[in-house]
Amino acid sequence: MKGQRKQFSAGKRLRFRFETLALRIVAWLVPKFPRRLVHGVGRALGWLTYYVAPGLRDISRQNLDVAFGDTKTATEKRGIARQSLQNVGATMLSLFWTPRLTKTGYDKLVDVDPDMVRRVRELHARGKGLICVTAHFGDWELLGLSVGYYAIPMTVVQEIMRNEAIEAIFARLRGVSGNRLVPNRFAATTLLKTLKRGGGIALLIDQNATSKRGGVWLDFFGLPAYSSGAAGALAVHTGAPIIAGFSYPGPEGRMRIIWGPEMTIERTDSEEADMRTLNQKCLRYCEDVIRAHPEHWLWSYKRWKFRPTEDWGKYPRYSRYWPAAVKDAEQRRSN
Repeated sequence: MKGQRKQFSAGKRLRFRFETLALRIVAWLVPKFPRRLVHGVGRALGWLTYYVAPGLRDISRQNLDVAFGDTKTATEKRGIARQSLQNVGATMLSLFWTPRLTKTGYDKLVDVDPDMVRRVRELHARGKGLICVTAHFGDWELLGLSVGYYAIPMTVVQEIMRNEAIEAIFARLRGVSGNRLVPNRFAATTLLKTLKRGGGIALLIDQNATSKRGGVWLDFFGLPAYSSGAAGALAVHTGAPIIAGFSYPGPEGRMRIIWGPEMTIERTDSEEADMRTLNQKCLRYCEDVIRAHPEHWLWSYKRWKFRPTEDWGKYPRYSRYWPAAVKDAEQRRSN
């Protein structure tokens, strides 16, 4: 992957070195403190971010307007946006504490129904591999680790970062339970091979996609959003079962892991239609979870960054029309 990375100026390379040094200090320092304290500091940093980052507040407000319209008051939306950033702060800072985790310590931190764990293992035992999907909800980082501890190690897709050293730090932290991290660029082949060998993969499906990575327009809170089509495509091509999991924050930094039902559909003669239906079902399940507990989702993310129409309509002001993605989606449907 090194040869494929953009060459940066001397100034940016110097900045990357300072960023890496700062993050290594955080990674060294955080595990020396109790997790409860780390979690509390993370929430405090998220609370501070809400008040010092007007751009994030504005994105959150626009997204909440899309999702809830007038069904929630401005005061309620401000509270959700603030709690959302607190959750993000706690999630990300707690990730740096994970080197202290052990299977025994994890049991003390997370509540999970043994029957749900058994169900995940039974799905994997079919021999077709296993696809786990989730969203940026609750402590999604801890959820990723939980699969490695309780069921099977996962192959997890990680966003490529401009700073390669920082990317390596996050990959190490996310792999403490045995998970394997792969960069999202050209990850499709690795994921397909993993499933064919009976392994498990984990995907975050509430992110914006690109046309090169099989993006599809799926409804999310009533508006088409350019989303990843990987889960449905891999399931249709390999027969691997899909299951959705979420981590619900509890008191004193504890988490409750919930695994939903297997995502199944009535198959048709059209693989393209089946993939779309399955992807939509997965994203709809995520939407239902977010609607029930909106304070746990990442509202400061530009989820509707792209739109399939020139008119804004109900789309946020930050969205932009992307005709190439519309054309690409139409071509795939016609093939």
